[in-house]
Amino acid sequence: MKSYSSEQNQMGSIKYNEDVLKIMVGMALNGLEGVAGIEGKGAVGILGRKNFSYINKISVEDSKVVVDLSLVVSYGMDLQAKARETQQKICDTIETMTDLRISAVNVTVVNLEFNE
Repeated sequence: MKSYSSEQNQMGSIKYNEDVLKIMVGMALNGLEGVAGIEGKGAVGILGRKNFSYINKISVEDSKVVVDLSLVVSYGMDLQAKARETQQKICDTIETMTDLRISAVNVTVVNLEFNE
């Protein structure tokens, strides 16, 4: 599992495990109305299952985070607005909980969920 360094100070270093960042992305998505799930690498995950290991990619370089994810949105939602809201929520969550900064949140809307 990858760990990303964020800070080196007099007392030692601070690192964030990749799983922690994935959990933060999941937390951000969990509260968004109309986000039905996230999809990646052949696996579809519904947010309620609390398994965010299929987020396409998270990378950190020089304390700047890039998140790539594929989103499943409920039918009838404004897709562009939902993608922007997703970007902002992920950014706010990671920047509030860590000293890392978001460089990019790349969202691809890959599917629609139809409620029956």
